[in-house]
Formats: sequence, C-alpha cells, structure tokens
Amino acid sequence: MATVHVDEIKAMARRAHENADVREHLFAAMQGNDRDEAVHSAWALTHLPKSDNHHIASHRETLTLLAVGTTDTSLRRITLALLERLDWTVANPDVVPGYYVELLDFCLEHMMLPEEPYGVRSLCMKLAYRLSLPYPELLEEVRQNLLLIEPSELGSGVRHTRNKILKSL
Repeated sequence: MATVHVDEIKAMARRAHENADVREHLFAAMQGNDRDEAVHSAWALTHLPKSDNHHIASHRETLTLLAVGTTDTSLRRITLALLERLDWTVANPDVVPGYYVELLDFCLEHMMLPEEPYGVRSLCMKLAYRLSLPYPELLEEVRQNLLLIEPSELGSGVRHTRNKILKSL
C-alpha cells in the first residue's frame, strides 16, 4: 500500500467538504478496483465533519454492500466506521430496507469471529446494537451473542465496547 500522510487525507476531506464532485469521486473510488485508492478515499471520508453525515447517509446502501462484500479488512473497517456515524432510526419499523437487514446479519456474525480485527468486531457490536434498538427481540439476540463472547479473548477496547453495550441492555 502506498504511504499517504494523514495531512494529505485531511486535505482531501477538506476538498470533499467544499466540493460535491470531489466527494462523489471519493465515494466512487471506494468501489473501484484500485485497493489503495479505495482505502484512501474511504479514509478521507471519515475526516468529513459531522455536519456532512447527510452526504454519507445518501450512500448508506452502497457503503453497506461494500462493507459486507469486501475481503479487504482495512476497507471493511473504514466503511463500517462511516456507517457507524449515521443515524439508524427507521421511520417505520415494519418496513426495513434489505440492506439494513444484511448489515445487521453481517454485524451479528462478524462481532463473534475471533479472526476479525478488534476494530471490525467493535464496530459490528456498536452497529448491531444500534440497528436492533427498535426491535426488542433483536436486542435480546445482540445481548445473547455478546454474552457468548469470552471477555478474556478480547482486547481492552473491544471488551469495553462489549461491556458498555451490555450495560445499556
């Protein structure tokens, strides 16, 4: 992977914040075949200010499909971080988009996988919790899955995320 300094990433994010074409280029590059460009583009998007979350939300389905479909763990982690920034409140809990369910299933599975990096597991825990909030039966499934994870097998950050979610349940 080509080395890119964080100052370059922040500069890309500033340009994306100011220019919709740059922002759309970054979103398109995330889906391209150039792994380095995809990761750097996603990384730049994580540096957008919170006021730009509506721009990220407009790509929610694409980001979800990328997160669950990529084999690149860096791109998965960064894409999940973008998704974690978003509001997951559903207007009508009886009508849920398919990608929403796909992301929840992915998160429930991958938060349990010891081979997943801690960052991915932690983000999956947070997203599974937030996606399940409107559904008590799903919250119970999240709780049961979290209880199945042996805390001693987790890094301190993931263990903290797990405990914080369990406490809120």
